[in-house]
Amino acid sequence: MKIRPARPGDVEGMLRIKRELKLDPAGDAPGGGFLLGATREQYEFLVANAQVLAIADDDGALGGFAIALPDTVLRATDVWARRRSIQWGDGNWDALEDARVAYFDQLAVRPGRRHRTYAPALALAALEWLAETGHQHLFATVVREPAMNLASPPLLHAIGAARVGTIDEDYPEVGRVLSDVYHLALHARTATDLATGSALGRRVARTLAAAAEPSIP
Repeated sequence: MKIRPARPGDVEGMLRIKRELKLDPAGDAPGGGFLLGATREQYEFLVANAQVLAIADDDGALGGFAIALPDTVLRATDVWARRRSIQWGDGNWDALEDARVAYFDQLAVRPGRRHRTYAPALALAALEWLAETGHQHLFATVVREPAMNLASPPLLHAIGAARVGTIDEDYPEVGRVLSDVYHLALHARTATDLATGSALGRRVARTLAAAAEPSIP
């Protein structure tokens, strides 16, 4: 399987993976990870406007994807509009208004060891692109309630992200959702630091190999 930019024809496969990583009413998640949000129309918009990477075999079958919202796209979304709802911890977060900020929206691979092995390279490829394009800050959210997304924290910790706050939201699929907000400073990280052959890449690979099936909502 190869990592490549996602195409409009990948949207159906992305929706299929989302269904496979669904949080059921009992609060159970496949392999500890799940995806919330994102309709067909939203995936189509993201493929056309955001940084969306896919892993696919030679026949085009999708095994996973990563979505990062670059600064220009992020500031036009509901995600950015809801930043005032975040309960921030320590830090001068007002400085973000004038910085280049990105949001790691989703990382998902189909359940199973075969696809799971590609998750580190998929995640780091997205981070490498953000660093190369001058983004200074990266944020991600991890659902804590109604069920903890166990797949996300190992990856975030491995790349050096820190928990900086919480946000309380409502999703049509499950109702009230409480999420932790994570932050990673990108300005000191070069593309070389984020390459899959680096020490960071090897650490991420080892971390995910010992963790649950990965997906970041």
